[in-house]
Amino acid sequence: MSPRWYRVLELMLILIVLIILGGANFSRITPEQRRQIELEAGLEQIHQFEQGCFQYYGQYLDPTDELVGLDWPWMKRYRWDVRTKWNGFWIAASADLDGDGEKGVWLIDEKSPVVHRLIED
Repeated sequence: MSPRWYRVLELMLILIVLIILGGANFSRITPEQRRQIELEAGLEQIHQFEQGCFQYYGQYLDPTDELVGLDWPWMKRYRWDVRTKWNGFWIAASADLDGDGEKGVWLIDEKSPVVHRLIED
């Protein structure tokens, strides 16, 4: 390699490091945002679980049921309201993620893995 390539490589490495540091600095999320992301991602996983149950068993299952449900540790941090019937389900989780004393409510149903926020936290 010629000395010129070392300078280009050095500048590229410096640029990459600056981009990484800048991204880490500007992409910080609050603990409340992290908990909300965790909840919404978990609800999306529950939606996939329910779709799999329906395809395999022909019915939706209650993910909070101690006998047939899920035993995911993160689920214990929320209050659940689950309604299942032979052709559909809806699952609502409520929690006070930001500690202000007011609970928010998030909902998922059989129609889509998109989480709906019914009540702002």
